[in-house]
Amino acid sequence: MALEFGPLKRSEIREAAALAARAFDDYEYFTNWFPEPAERGAVAFEILWRVYRTNFRVADYLAARQDGRLVAVAQLNPPAYKTPSDLRYLLNGWMKVYKAGDKATIDAWLAMDAAAGKPCHDYQQTGPEIWYASSLTVDPSAQGTGVGTRFIEYWEQYVRGRGGRQLVFFTNSEKNLAYYRKRGYEVFFEEEIVYKGQKMGSWSLKKSL
Repeated sequence: MALEFGPLKRSEIREAAALAARAFDDYEYFTNWFPEPAERGAVAFEILWRVYRTNFRVADYLAARQDGRLVAVAQLNPPAYKTPSDLRYLLNGWMKVYKAGDKATIDAWLAMDAAAGKPCHDYQQTGPEIWYASSLTVDPSAQGTGVGTRFIEYWEQYVRGRGGRQLVFFTNSEKNLAYYRKRGYEVFFEEEIVYKGQKMGSWSLKKSL
């Protein structure tokens, strides 16, 4: 089956968000906050869709397609990336996120996500050639087939081709942590996040390209 890589198209944003929501469905990153499957799926999709829509012009979105079907997506924030304003998020329908689930729980999840990403954001400010991978997902149907490995090779090459010398991101999955370590990534910060008695690890990773 033909596997192709390239920029995500604007017309694919909704499909990409649905793919990412499926990929995150069994992650503690979402299950600890949203144990009920229907709410979890709805909240994850709305958050990802609004984030992708809002950031599409200011971040780099890459995609993998297998026989024309979207199977992986990544959001890469270059060194010059600036977080969109609250108004920009509102204009892209952010308030609809709160219609998908409990507002207090969503706010707690957003606070966790911001805290988990802070070590990477802080590290990115230490050099002019550091990129941050905000979102890296492979559709469950394509996991374990080699798509993820080839996709990583693609976006590492993409970053190098644009002057990037380091790439940082975080993961909350021990399985993914082991995978990334095999790919040459090293942990520079780790912590345990607890929410209502549920524990989750969080590892910030970096790699020189």
